[in-house]
Amino acid sequence: MSAIMPALKLDDDAVWRRYFLPYQARWILDEARLCLAEKSVRIGWTFADAFKNVRKRLRHPRRDYLFTSKDEATALEYLRACQRFCEWFDFTRFVISRGMVTLKTGRRGGAGAEIKAGQIKFDNGSRILAFSSNPNALRAYGGDVGMDEFAFHPEAAALWAAASGRATWGYDLAVWSSHNGAHTLFHRFAREAAAGLGGWSYYRVTMPEALDLGLLEKINAVTGRTFTREQFLADCQARARLPEVFEQEYLCQPAGDAAALVPWQVLERCLTTAPIERRHLEAPAVESQFGAYDPRQPKTRAQRIRHFLREAFSRAFGGGWPCRLGFDVAASGAGDLAAFYVDQWQPPELRLAALLTCRTQDWHFLATTLETFLRELPAARGCGDETGLGRQICWEAARQFPGAFRPVNFSREKTALGFLLLNQLTAGAKRVPRDQPDIAADFMALRKVYRGGHWTFTEGRNPLNPDSHGDIAWAGALASRANETPAGVQAVVLG
Repeated sequence: MSAIMPALKLDDDAVWRRYFLPYQARWILDEARLCLAEKSVRIGWTFADAFKNVRKRLRHPRRDYLFTSKDEATALEYLRACQRFCEWFDFTRFVISRGMVTLKTGRRGGAGAEIKAGQIKFDNGSRILAFSSNPNALRAYGGDVGMDEFAFHPEAAALWAAASGRATWGYDLAVWSSHNGAHTLFHRFAREAAAGLGGWSYYRVTMPEALDLGLLEKINAVTGRTFTREQFLADCQARARLPEVFEQEYLCQPAGDAAALVPWQVLERCLTTAPIERRHLEAPAVESQFGAYDPRQPKTRAQRIRHFLREAFSRAFGGGWPCRLGFDVAASGAGDLAAFYVDQWQPPELRLAALLTCRTQDWHFLATTLETFLRELPAARGCGDETGLGRQICWEAARQFPGAFRPVNFSREKTALGFLLLNQLTAGAKRVPRDQPDIAADFMALRKVYRGGHWTFTEGRNPLNPDSHGDIAWAGALASRANETPAGVQAVVLG
């Protein structure tokens, strides 16, 4: 150990641990030769690595650290973090030089090529060199290697080949990054490390996990804010906007074979400033507003429900455009949403005019709502999901409104519905409101996957409306399918 160390007391937990969270401290103390971390953005990983390697250079004479990141700005910011640690812990007396240096690659084809790098040089002969991703720079110098945001390196394979050669001589190699899709070299290494293969010391820390370990308290202390955990995550979700962005950046879930139904730029062209009528009811509100279902007086309760619908959706009921209804069925007081999605057919576009969502097990409310929309919306045609819980209610609606309402078996027709929605959004023929961002986010939560020679469609989480798992978007697809259904005879009254 360097003679510097006794004066620094860097192995005394009380000296430095108060600056770091548990996952940072574990990384700092990890002496494994191969370390890999899947991480959320902005949880202080590179900050901790800077302290780790200031500490390590002072403990080990004549042992360099080669830090590389995706761009020069990040590399220089890393060096500034190292310098701050030197100042905070009074290490500056051991720094004999710092600043920009010119490195020669010495590589053939790039012979004589010069690379700018930041450098801190200590009086025991150790250095920290920080530069943007350049495989030749790694090959020209020896030492421990740290690769920040490795998933975003433009020459990841060449960089890895150069970095792994450093480990051959007994140096350490650390890789950490958020994800950049499922087809990166980093993602492959991460899956290997998670499976216990490759000799990695493996870390995985999502934003929610970092918050649970104390990150939120540090953020509030530094910024002067008073975020709760839920508020902070909601803020992250709102800034990410798209489900796949939030999942990849904050939850360590790479976007892979499952791509968004359409790119955001395509969906953005479908946004309109036209207002819609919208209501959401939870189970207690349904019972409070309409009373508990009484089989002896169903008509009285149905009248209250119809009155509510006529007032809540007066423009849709009184408009002159034909309406297309999509009904995504759910009957739960705490689970997925039931969604009644009403498009107005304004050729050549379907424009969302009304949206009712609810979480309730009240089948009388659901059936009365479906019947009221089909009976009273102008030129109404509708489709509903008959799979599972929806079989009975959709069967009854099809009998009551033959030709105007069609049950759809999602198990058989989900792919066709996915393509229908994809084509309409791509053509700008499915319009949704700009001022209700969770609706657009629900469409972005739909995924298309190509496997085994065919496409399938799935749904992810909606970060702006956690209760919906594509329920609103699939109801919208059913409304689109209703627009393809030929108009039939008028409603009949069932005895």
